Amino acid sequence: MLKQRTAGALASVPDRFSQQGGPISMKDRETLSLNDVVTYLSKEIADRQQTLREELAKGYQEMAAFNLNMAEEMLTIEAEAEHALLRQVSGV
Repeated sequence: MLKQRTAGALASVPDRFSQQGGPISMKDRETLSLNDVVTYLSKEIADRQQTLREELAKGYQEMAAFNLNMAEEMLTIEAEAEHALLRQVSGV
């Protein structure tokens, strides 16, 4: 029964499931196992995750200088605001 349900799905597997990276023939698609599909998709997911990690790391590195500059400016502004508040509270 499982073979009947997967037969049509395996026959319509996209070209990208070729282990050689190129198009595969219809005959090869018919013999493609579920294990091959799962292996391919697992590798594709791992590659996408690695790419995402690299992009995120690059983004954080690019924003580091900006974030540090903003933090330094806000620290100065916060110190000025605290000083002004202390003057108002003390009545000076």
